[in-house]
Amino acid sequence: MITNYIAVGVDGSAAARSALLWAVDECRIRQQMLLIVHAPDPQDAALMGPDEPRLNSVGEAGEYVLRDHAAAASARQPSVAVTSRLSHLAPAEALTELSEQADLVVVGSRGRGSSVVSSVLGSVSDRVAAHAHCPVVIVPEAGPRRGLARVVVGVSSARAGRFALEFGFEEAQLRGATLVAVSARGDQQAEPGPDESLEVRALHGLLDELELVAAAYPEVITEPVLSDSDPASALLGATKDADLVVVGCHHSRDRWSTRLGPVPAAIAHQAPCPVVVVGHRRHAHAASSDLFVTDFA
Repeated sequence: MITNYIAVGVDGSAAARSALLWAVDECRIRQQMLLIVHAPDPQDAALMGPDEPRLNSVGEAGEYVLRDHAAAASARQPSVAVTSRLSHLAPAEALTELSEQADLVVVGSRGRGSSVVSSVLGSVSDRVAAHAHCPVVIVPEAGPRRGLARVVVGVSSARAGRFALEFGFEEAQLRGATLVAVSARGDQQAEPGPDESLEVRALHGLLDELELVAAAYPEVITEPVLSDSDPASALLGATKDADLVVVGCHHSRDRWSTRLGPVPAAIAHQAPCPVVVVGHRRHAHAASSDLFVTDFA
């Protein structure tokens, strides 16, 4: 059984290629194997360009997609071990199944279809993020941004939010980065006590949440930040300074559901950088680059 790997789903789209390149870069940083996964589709053969070989079956087209992406991954990071798998499950089901052993699952934010039907049924990325057993990285078609060396965390006391916060601390420690912990005061609901203002209560809550995790990461410098905006606005506004956005969310028990919660969904679909959706705590590995973490589901 293959373990200690990052799985990336590909379908021949530009977003999938961006996801592939982000995933193989992550494998180099983590010293992990890359598993490229493709679920054959009747459209595969039709997507082949005029200079590509004529293919006689959906299976042949799928194998061609895998070979092409494997070659691109190896050219990008020659030191990374690359393997591939042709799955006969639906794409979301195949990636969700692999998430039981993977450290990360990586998908593009937009596949081939952008029709009303596909938006109603939910994208592969939404379905995988809603059900995966490990963190899921959603990479936009424009590709990743790297090099800002900041880990930005949206703080929440929810269970998935704690997982996301731990993930952010691990990443900050791995990168030697400052952990910028953002709390949206617009999300505060309880009234402050008689001896404290709303701002003071919010700051205390933020510091308390950080303290619960920070003891395990004494080398990480933290920078607490209070925002007056609502959670979605505060978090999306912060993405301009992030290479990666990490969103804590609650997973649905409905196998057909793609619901991530309003704030995680807003981040996943509007952030200009790759987004990590954390619903379950996996191995003590960190992702790469700058993170923005929240669980305002």
